[in-house]
Amino acid sequence: PSPLRPPCKAENRIFQWKGVNVATPSTLQHPLLNHLAEMASRASLRDTGSYGAGLRKFHIFCDIFSVPEAKRLPASFEVLHSFVLWVGSDPNPEDALVADGTPFEPVSISTARKYLAGVRAWHIAQGWPPPLAEADTERINWSLRGLETLQKGKRKRPPRPPITLNMLKALEATLDLSNPFDACVWAMAS
Repeated sequence: PSPLRPPCKAENRIFQWKGVNVATPSTLQHPLLNHLAEMASRASLRDTGSYGAGLRKFHIFCDIFSVPEAKRLPASFEVLHSFVLWVGSDPNPEDALVADGTPFEPVSISTARKYLAGVRAWHIAQGWPPPLAEADTERINWSLRGLETLQKGKRKRPPRPPITLNMLKALEATLDLSNPFDACVWAMAS
């Protein structure tokens, strides 16, 4: 819990979660102009919910690795590179360096990229420039490609058994086909 991160829906986090550092204003200090800037900022984003999830994961990472609040916004290349390495890794628990008890909550590399985009959007929404230069982004993408290669053999799910007629009959028995939602579920299942 932090006063900088009040409880709110995921889609509101990039607007309501703040940093201890304050960016210079981007408009004249007038209530109307501030309101218009906020409306424009909110309208420029499509999927603020997934950005909020990435922002939450970023702060979990920062808490685990004791990143001070002042270094979270604006975040440096080193912090962001470390974040994507942590979030995209699924290390072997028998590895001596992992045995220190550092928690991992690995996600796919495509999700790690979305999380990084969320942190970038948070910076911009809070009035900061994008946190990564082009060369920094290339270095992070290099690391993510490497992690993706490491994950390829690791993250395969075991084959799922096929759906049987008995399973379909059991599903049909629990549905009311006069209910449009249940009828839709049955249509998709069959």
